[in-house]
Amino acid sequence: MQAFTVLTSAAVPVPIAKIDTGMILPGRYMRRHRRPGHDYGEAFLHDIRFDENEKPRPDCALNDPAYGKPEILLTDADFGCGSSREGAAYAVLDYGFRAMIGPSFAEIFYGNCLQNGVLPVVLDETICHRLWADVRKSPGITVTIDLPRQIVVDSDGNKHPFEINPLRKDRLVQGLDDIDVTQGYAREIAMVEGRRRGSYPWLPVTSQA
Repeated sequence: MQAFTVLTSAAVPVPIAKIDTGMILPGRYMRRHRRPGHDYGEAFLHDIRFDENEKPRPDCALNDPAYGKPEILLTDADFGCGSSREGAAYAVLDYGFRAMIGPSFAEIFYGNCLQNGVLPVVLDETICHRLWADVRKSPGITVTIDLPRQIVVDSDGNKHPFEINPLRKDRLVQGLDDIDVTQGYAREIAMVEGRRRGSYPWLPVTSQA
């Protein structure tokens, strides 16, 4: 997992409340095998970005080149509600976002994002609305998210603190997911397995690839 420390990037608003995981990653794309060069980026918010004729919706900021290549998504309340599909977090990352700022995120989706290196930042609704207005007025302006200091710095230099679980923060700063953390205890695990093998020598040996 890619570590997250300080991100300064353009931000793009999608101010629609209760965007669920089925909208973030439409079910028809879940049959696709995710691999490099063939990921879920195309699927991300597809039906918000395109109409029934596959034409880009002009009122969707994600289709506006003035925003450049933003790595920060500005969301509305309850982003990621609905099902627990982890693919929704993949879609956010594959589209190119490293962070999101919104009034609230669904709990499971929030955790899935952190596990995959995407930082969801919760700020007061009033601040979120102000950020939307700022980037709409001047598309391409940058916002900074400083995870070690737990602050968002807007284009005017105003600092907005945010909360995050200390353990989640530490793992994200170091770029560690659950597998990485487990592998960090490889020696201890091997010792326990060795003692177990000595106590129960009749247990079958599991082959390792």
